[in-house]
Amino acid sequence: MADNRVSGKSTTSVASPNAGGTDLSPDLVHAWGPGLSTAEVRKRVQAGQTNAAPRPGGRTTWDIIRTNVFTWFNLILGVLCVAVLVFGSWKDTLFGGIIVVNSLIGIVQEMRAKIALDRLSLLTAPAAKVIREGRKQEVPVQEVVLDDILLLTAGDQVVADGEVLASRSLEIDESLLTGESVPVLKEPGDRLLSGSFVVAGSGVFQATAVGKDAYAHRLAQESKHYVRLHSDLVAGINDILRVIGLGIVPVGAFLVWAQFRMGAGLEHGVTNAAAALVAMIPQGLVLLTSIAFAVSAIVLAQRKVLTRELPAVEGLARVDVLCIDKTGTITEPRPAFERLEILESSAD
Repeated sequence: MADNRVSGKSTTSVASPNAGGTDLSPDLVHAWGPGLSTAEVRKRVQAGQTNAAPRPGGRTTWDIIRTNVFTWFNLILGVLCVAVLVFGSWKDTLFGGIIVVNSLIGIVQEMRAKIALDRLSLLTAPAAKVIREGRKQEVPVQEVVLDDILLLTAGDQVVADGEVLASRSLEIDESLLTGESVPVLKEPGDRLLSGSFVVAGSGVFQATAVGKDAYAHRLAQESKHYVRLHSDLVAGINDILRVIGLGIVPVGAFLVWAQFRMGAGLEHGVTNAAAALVAMIPQGLVLLTSIAFAVSAIVLAQRKVLTRELPAVEGLARVDVLCIDKTGTITEPRPAFERLEILESSAD
């Protein structure tokens, strides 16, 4: 594919700066050239080089359901519940309601977090101003393509990564991306990051990265990246349940055999054995742990903190020191030493 990138020194003759209603100054006009042609835009669309947002990453709905339903606790109680349902009355399976409650607590909270993350987008502008075939056009953000020439005025959002071709006192607010509150003055040749905003001036830039390659979309995807957390509390409970699960088989067989020895039938033997085995399972411990996690997640939500999975609350409780920089960004625990400045002692 031919390279259609425009040099800042281009003097291609184009339409009047006010064609299409642009309010940019005439000295910026020579920088953009005629822009892409309809055929060039079509080629980029066919190649997938558009600014369409990538599909949401992170956890799937099935993954959330699977994680919260298929647990040791639910497995043990579920087997006992099925046994009672087969050999006894459904009225004796009410203890199975704990399976539903315990699963729903985790599913509801984590689905709320998933929905919030799926909606996360740094690009909020509905449309962008581009130059195509020498004329200004306004197109939806997702229809911007690679190498498009875009116009910026105060209040506009940068919808794609790009390189400044021309500018007049162009100041960009990158606080949403970097945390820096001071606007950055951009000159020709400087890089623009998608998701930033124009606070003053005007300019022209060429899109060098769109769609999943654009900084705003990559940043949003990173925030949705999921890594399963290790919880000492949950791991400890699962260890207890594994031991109980292994012990239930011989104990259950012995209880059924004992019921037969006492003259009880199969139905009564299995039902009575299941009732005894249910008492061995720490149902209250598991349920109260889930409730405690859920309540903590609700309290954090009231303080604008999103809990992606309930055991993360335990990890936060173990934090002693949280390091942040002046912009409020959480700092990684890898300080880098650059140089040592020795200052002369003051006479005071």
